[in-house]
Amino acid sequence: MGSRKAAFYSLPEVWDFCLEKIYNKEKYVQGLIEVMKSLGVTKKSKILDAGCGSGFPALDLIAQGYSVTATDKSSEMVRQIGLNAKRRGLTVVAYHVMWAELSMFLRNESFDLIYCRGNSLVYAASWEQNWIVPARSREEILVAIKNFYSVLSPGGHLYVDLTQKNEKPHEVDLGLMRTPQGPVRLTWRIEHNLIHKIRTWTMRLVFEETGAEKSYPSYSYLLSGEELVEFLTAAGFSKVRAGVRVAGEKNYDVFIARK
Repeated sequence: MGSRKAAFYSLPEVWDFCLEKIYNKEKYVQGLIEVMKSLGVTKKSKILDAGCGSGFPALDLIAQGYSVTATDKSSEMVRQIGLNAKRRGLTVVAYHVMWAELSMFLRNESFDLIYCRGNSLVYAASWEQNWIVPARSREEILVAIKNFYSVLSPGGHLYVDLTQKNEKPHEVDLGLMRTPQGPVRLTWRIEHNLIHKIRTWTMRLVFEETGAEKSYPSYSYLLSGEELVEFLTAAGFSKVRAGVRVAGEKNYDVFIARK
C-alpha cells in the first residue's frame, strides 16, 4: 500500500493520459493531413514539430510516411517521445532545443511546414516553471515566431494554435484511467487572471484506492488571437489565416501563416 501512495507520474506521462481523453487521435491526424495537403505538403516535404511533447501527432505522421523532425524545450518531453517511438517500433529524430535557438541549431536546414500546436506557444517563457512574468512571455513568444520564420523555406507555412477565443475558467472531470497503481481519476482546471494576462492550467490525479493526490499546475501568457496575428505579421509572415477548420480539432483555434 505504501508504494501506491508514493506513485509518481512525470508531466509527459500525465499529458499522455490527457491525450487519450481529449482527442480522437485518428480523426485529428487525418484532419491535419488534409490541411497539409491543401498547403502542398507531401511525404517528400520536410516538417518540423516545434513543441513535440510526448509525440502526438509527430509519431502518427511518421507512421504514415511523413518526414518529421521533432523538437521540444523540455528534456523530459524529448525523452518521452523517444520512449513512445520505441514502443511503436518507430524511428524519430528529436532534439532538445529552445525555440529562441532554433535558427542557430537548425541553421543548415529549412522546412516546408512547421507546426506548433497543443497551445504550446504560450509557454515560451514559463513551461516547467512555477512562476511567470507576462512581459517576458510576450517577448519570448515573438522571438519564437521569428525563429520559426527563419527556418521555414520560402513559401513555407506555419501552423499554430491557441485555446479557443471563448474559453472560460472551468474544471473538467476527464474520468478514470487504469494504471499499475489502480484506477486514477484525472481532472483539469483552467483559471484566467485577466488583469495580468495569465492562464493557469492544473492537471490533478486522484488515486481512487488510496485517496492520494498529485497536482501539476502550468502557467502561461493569456495570448489572444489578435496578438498572435500581430506577432506573426511583425515576424515577417505575408499571409495569416485565422479560424482554420481542422477535422478532429475541438480544443484549439488554428492559425496558418505563409512565409
